[in-house]
Amino acid sequence: MKSLKYIGSFVAAGLLLTGLASCNDFLDTTPSTSVADSKVFETVSGAQSALNGCYYQLRAYNGGGADRSDDYGIPSIQMISDICGEDVMSNGGGWYVYNYNYWGETRGDIFRSSQLWTFHYRLINNLNSVIAYIDDAEGDDTERNYIKGQALALRGWAYFGLARLFQQTYAVAKDMPGLPIYTEPTDEKTEGKPRGTLEQTYQQILSDLTAAEPLLEGFVRSDNYPNVVNQSVAQGFLAEVYMVMNNWQKAEEYAKKVLDAYPLTTAEEYTNGFNNHLTKSWIWSIKQTEEQNMGDYSPFAMWYNGDRQCWTFACFILSDQFGDLFDEDDIRFKQFERWSSGSEGAKKEFWISHKFRDNEECRGSMVVMRADEMLLIAAEACAHQGKDAEAKSLLWKLQDLRNAKHTESTGTDLINDILKERRKELYGEGFATFDILRSERGLERTGNHLDYGGLFTFPPYSWRLIYQIPSSELKNNKAMVDDIWPAGDQNPFSGTYEPKR
Repeated sequence: MKSLKYIGSFVAAGLLLTGLASCNDFLDTTPSTSVADSKVFETVSGAQSALNGCYYQLRAYNGGGADRSDDYGIPSIQMISDICGEDVMSNGGGWYVYNYNYWGETRGDIFRSSQLWTFHYRLINNLNSVIAYIDDAEGDDTERNYIKGQALALRGWAYFGLARLFQQTYAVAKDMPGLPIYTEPTDEKTEGKPRGTLEQTYQQILSDLTAAEPLLEGFVRSDNYPNVVNQSVAQGFLAEVYMVMNNWQKAEEYAKKVLDAYPLTTAEEYTNGFNNHLTKSWIWSIKQTEEQNMGDYSPFAMWYNGDRQCWTFACFILSDQFGDLFDEDDIRFKQFERWSSGSEGAKKEFWISHKFRDNEECRGSMVVMRADEMLLIAAEACAHQGKDAEAKSLLWKLQDLRNAKHTESTGTDLINDILKERRKELYGEGFATFDILRSERGLERTGNHLDYGGLFTFPPYSWRLIYQIPSSELKNNKAMVDDIWPAGDQNPFSGTYEPKR
């Protein structure tokens, strides 16, 4: 069953997140804080209410306009990234089996592309109103800066998400088509914009995030609202963006800024199960409550582990090739169990994980960013700069906490080992497909993926890993040419991109 969605704060502010105005709109042209509602921005408190609506959208049902059980904003995007990678498999149940089996959901004429596009642009459009009007809002200057900083950081994050979903990675495609950039509120009369270049998209991302960082200096959020962006979250965004851009000096700098503020996840915290937003290493997370939750479609309901006392789809399991990456005494491997399904003579064996276990109320919190990710960014950044000793020193801190053997490699082998450590530490947290793309290594599934219909091999730069622009966007945005690149603005569905080195 699905839980009722809480909209009280929107009603109080006289605001509602709107869906697509019509099937002919190129994006959500009537945001909850549109020009027509500009009176809400006369005060800082009104602007805060509008920003609260943006935060609600990050995890709200139907945030991407798909009216589907897997349309829940950030948590859904995380699960899509993992199930489309090499380590998490689908045991059936829910819509994610179609992502896992590459049914064709990256096509522009299928719902997933439109869902992801709409989620991000709807958020951007609402944030644009906050940014456009906040400077003139009556109230405290410091509060005004905090609101603007949060809105800018979230807009930069949203464009970053779109850039990673709808184009090849920056390092090889910065001159390729990027995204339509909107920095002002739109309405039904707004003309569509062209894609520009990916370089221009990343410059907008950096502009937003670097402007947000100083505005959030001194801002302290409540423990009850771990989804709110503070300065460390904005710095974490910058570390992630610079990593994708292969700006390793900046990636290291910003990852270390965050590490100065947050400790690593302890062995006890790791083995207790990922469900508590008060975990000290969690930088950005989503707290579920009785009023605001994902019901039966949270990540906890997807994992096959037997620890959930509520409904579960028993969908997410782990591949044998992933289990082979771990040392036997690694505490992360000790969370695995060998299970089987099927009748006698047709049984399938697989690994299940106890990493994601719901709390007693079946309202566990969901992690989006934690300090351990920042350590791995810093380690990889050091390795790419030839600072192998520092990279290994950082990596060993994490490996000691996990009772894993120290990595002793150097050079390219060290970089590959750090990428492997990311897989072992961060699985199920939404990084799988994005890491495959940015590391330029392609997708290679082997072993018991065969038992679940997911035995795929895609070479580096495969277009199958990149979403096409929604067909409705190309049809209605007159600034785009509805044809396959390079003749038009549509990403290819198949084949391989050949970077110009």
